[in-house]
Amino acid sequence: MYSNHSNEHYRLLQDAAKGIRVLYVEDDPFIRREYITFLSRFFEEIDSEPNGEDGLKAALANRYDLVITDYQMPLLNGLEMIEKIKERYPTQATLLVSAHKESDILHRSVELGIDGYLFKPIERVQTIDVLYKIVAKISMEKENLTYKEHLEELVIEKSREALLTYTIDRISGLFSFAMLENDLLEHRNNSLSLLKINNFKNVNDFYGYSVGNSILKQTAELLSRFIEEEAMPFHAIYRVSGAHFAVLSPLDAKELYHYIHRIIHKFEATEIQINGQMMYLEMGAGIVDHGDDAPLSHADIALRQAEKEGTIIIYSNDTRSVQERSTKLQYQDMIKRALQEDRFVPYFQPIIDNKTKKIIKYEALARLILPDGEVISPGLFLPIAKETKMYNSITKMIIRKTLESFSHSECSVSMNLSIDDIRDRPTREFLIEQIALFPQPERLIFELLESEGIGSYEAVQHFFSEIKHYGCKVAIDDFGSGYSNFEHLAKLNIDYIKIDGSLILGIEDTLISQVIVEMLSDFARKMGIKTIAEFVSKESISAKVNAMGIDESQGFLYGQAIPYNIAMNHSIQYVT
Repeated sequence: MYSNHSNEHYRLLQDAAKGIRVLYVEDDPFIRREYITFLSRFFEEIDSEPNGEDGLKAALANRYDLVITDYQMPLLNGLEMIEKIKERYPTQATLLVSAHKESDILHRSVELGIDGYLFKPIERVQTIDVLYKIVAKISMEKENLTYKEHLEELVIEKSREALLTYTIDRISGLFSFAMLENDLLEHRNNSLSLLKINNFKNVNDFYGYSVGNSILKQTAELLSRFIEEEAMPFHAIYRVSGAHFAVLSPLDAKELYHYIHRIIHKFEATEIQINGQMMYLEMGAGIVDHGDDAPLSHADIALRQAEKEGTIIIYSNDTRSVQERSTKLQYQDMIKRALQEDRFVPYFQPIIDNKTKKIIKYEALARLILPDGEVISPGLFLPIAKETKMYNSITKMIIRKTLESFSHSECSVSMNLSIDDIRDRPTREFLIEQIALFPQPERLIFELLESEGIGSYEAVQHFFSEIKHYGCKVAIDDFGSGYSNFEHLAKLNIDYIKIDGSLILGIEDTLISQVIVEMLSDFARKMGIKTIAEFVSKESISAKVNAMGIDESQGFLYGQAIPYNIAMNHSIQYVT
């Protein structure tokens, strides 16, 4: 009779033994038959061998889940067979069958890591219990192995997905920026070309990101096709970021230049589909030769220069370029520190009424004060500031300090604004707020550079309309410099034009300057616009300006730009 415990193990063993492959080794045919009959109640697949040598060959040739072997056998005994099996398969599950319980056998069994013992003749309860324990262990190990293999497959799959995400750009299907960084380290003998779709941000903003992504995909396909058509030797094509693409090539920079030139020409001659419409786009490129110590940084420098000049630029590491970049970085740091420490200040240059010879207004001019007191003129820092996000902050600081200084003056004050200031919403809102707080806004004049491309007049017209509502006046600065856009005067309701100083300096001895200044003065007078002459540096020029009927004058003859002082509170007579 089986105990309840053994009955439970019997049922559990029948379930757990499914799919487990067993090798049974026994030299006595009667006992072998008896054991196989008993084992067959639980195991579906049982192989048997009559001696240790055949058992060893079978165990090494076929991976069994469980090896059950008699101890005393010809040729090889059970322990010797198990020892040789474990040399190949250290984790092989084994049971030793013996009619004896010798201590030396037990000791050696422990050393070999045998999982249990069975006895003959069969002790059914003990055999079922031992088989259940070893089968449960084997089943758990198989489940763990299956689970581990599943996890490994998941890890491999996720790693493959992560690697794909890391190396392939999702939008364009080209290699990614991360892949480019890796390839640049491995292929230092390759030249790098960085390409960019011009004005892509405007297209993206107007049509939306989905259309922008479509353009990037089309561009990637076109670049790949054109590079193939040109039979250009290359390592790979990448989408770096935004509208930036890159090509890594074994060619030197000069050879690569000719290929890139033809590829860009093809691109710009090909229509791109944008929201159901066909459009032509432009592209710029910067190239860095192989062996460069900072290819990405230098390619970006070359690309930015290419955007300005409208051509393909090969990066040149000449002394002058290095010095210019170093100076630029120094000024960027200087500007940042000056903003943090409130060291941008307005200096004021007087403007006189040509009839009364009284100083009636001042122009505010930005200055950067170094910690040691040195004064830096705007020509040195404003161009660099305009390339950063710091420019508008300088404008706000100068405007605020100017209005604070002239809040109780009877004189007017003129301040410069750029198109960037007007287009920047926070700057516009700041200006309107400051104007509204100023006690007499009619004393405020805002100057816009004539040489700056206005593009769309709508934003400028709206802003000028707002400030004129408060009584402010507007002027066009440097009028006549390079070209004169009279459309500005027609569309922007201008109160003043400031005639460019280069023309004023030439009116004494250059006929063309005299003719242009006279024409501008006459035109402005007929339009009801007042004129101001810049760069009036001596009495002889002042006499010419007065003779031409120009309303006001500004220049070193009447004073240089200086910090605010109490005398600027009143209109005073100019004394020669």
